[in-house]
Amino acid sequence: MTVDEMPSLEIPDEVKQSVPEYDAGSQAVVVVDFQGVVLGLNRPAEELFGMSTDDVAGEFVEMLVPSDRRWGHQAYRRGYQVEPRDREMDPGLYPEAETAEGELVPIHVRLQPVPVGGRLYVAAHLTRDEAPRPPKA
Repeated sequence: MTVDEMPSLEIPDEVKQSVPEYDAGSQAVVVVDFQGVVLGLNRPAEELFGMSTDDVAGEFVEMLVPSDRRWGHQAYRRGYQVEPRDREMDPGLYPEAETAEGELVPIHVRLQPVPVGGRLYVAAHLTRDEAPRPPKA
């Protein structure tokens, strides 16, 4: 792969325009490219994870997933790539975010595909899940 073919780690303006919550919202948003590489976290996402965009840009999104679920998340991500659509992540999976300190935070996730210039980006909209969850086995 040449330097000209390398994907950019910048979020295209068209993506930001399609995801107004990224710049102006109070909801946490993580933007990844189609391969699952993190391009950016908005300020609420930086606060949720306890890390900045600079800490995670260029890394796979799985670094924000609890370590014991990363392999499984890769499989779910590949499935989403086959049929990307605006949808909630299955709440029965009880998604959690892993903070910089290793704290697990229950979350709801809405996935939003954002096609731009022949490439597909995904915005993950995250909100804390305050509902009781079943005990872990």
